[in-house]
Amino acid sequence: MRFREKSEPQATIPTASMADIAFLLIIFFMVTTIFAKEKGLQIVLPEPIEVKIAQKNITKVYVDANGIVRLDGEVIEEIGDLKDKIKMKIAENESLIVAMKTERECPYGRMVEVFDQLKLAEAKRISFVPSKPK
Repeated sequence: MRFREKSEPQATIPTASMADIAFLLIIFFMVTTIFAKEKGLQIVLPEPIEVKIAQKNITKVYVDANGIVRLDGEVIEEIGDLKDKIKMKIAENESLIVAMKTERECPYGRMVEVFDQLKLAEAKRISFVPSKPK
């Protein structure tokens, strides 16, 4: 007598509702995701006002579109020299104000380098001169 081989049931995963579950998960994550806004340099600028300051108490730092730095019209070759020259000017005049102006096309990194040199020179009074709109 021969016995019949029992066929083992095949295990299958039902995939009929798999697409529904995937779409529900996608919608859930899209709704619950929070996108962080980028924050730039946080500098609190005061309201513009007219103040009369003696010309001898102002020194001008200008950065052009090519990143060339000028101190009172004189080209600064090395960025480190700016710190030394500003320190000397502050030693001569305690109430010195550094007016910094950059062109709109100036590389952002170059402006930060100049600002860092002014901070290293311990310039306490730094004024950002706005560029004229085109």
